[in-house]
Amino acid sequence: MKIAVIYTSKYGTTEQYAKWIARDTGADLLRQDDCKVKDLEQYDCLVFGGPIHAGGILGIRFLQKNYKKLSDKKIFVFAVGLNIEDPAVQQECREINFVKAIKDLPCYFLRGGYDPAKVSGMDKRLMGVVKKMIAGKNPSEMTESEKELIEAIEQGADYTSYSATYDLVYAIQTLHLETKSW
Repeated sequence: MKIAVIYTSKYGTTEQYAKWIARDTGADLLRQDDCKVKDLEQYDCLVFGGPIHAGGILGIRFLQKNYKKLSDKKIFVFAVGLNIEDPAVQQECREINFVKAIKDLPCYFLRGGYDPAKVSGMDKRLMGVVKKMIAGKNPSEMTESEKELIEAIEQGADYTSYSATYDLVYAIQTLHLETKSW
């Protein structure tokens, strides 16, 4: 079975996950910006990854737009976000990104990181808006996840974890066993 991990990364955490997944599954690693649908014809399994930005998974439009051409392949998605362990955030992300033909694709949510020193422009303003929205709540009504998010926005955080890839890697390895091509 031939596998490709296709990723979009803005600040590096999605790229790190993509590298771990590719290494552990024997997949080819492809940056989505450098990839054409024709490049993917040779693969049996595709793993798309992207960071969550303003609720959208960066790079998901490539999959949405080209799904009909790729639908004969086994497809997985992973989304990387700072606050993605919250089930409500995961559900919202699925509702925003997994529409029409791709609505039933499996998605693995992996925690990323945030370095305030690397962020500028619109991204910095967006994180300021998020912080302001959460900080405007009554402190007793804030969830632990929201408190942690404010701290990460202010001080930075890196939640990337190699072990977070295990479930996705296992799902891909299970395909190998099913097709007896491991």
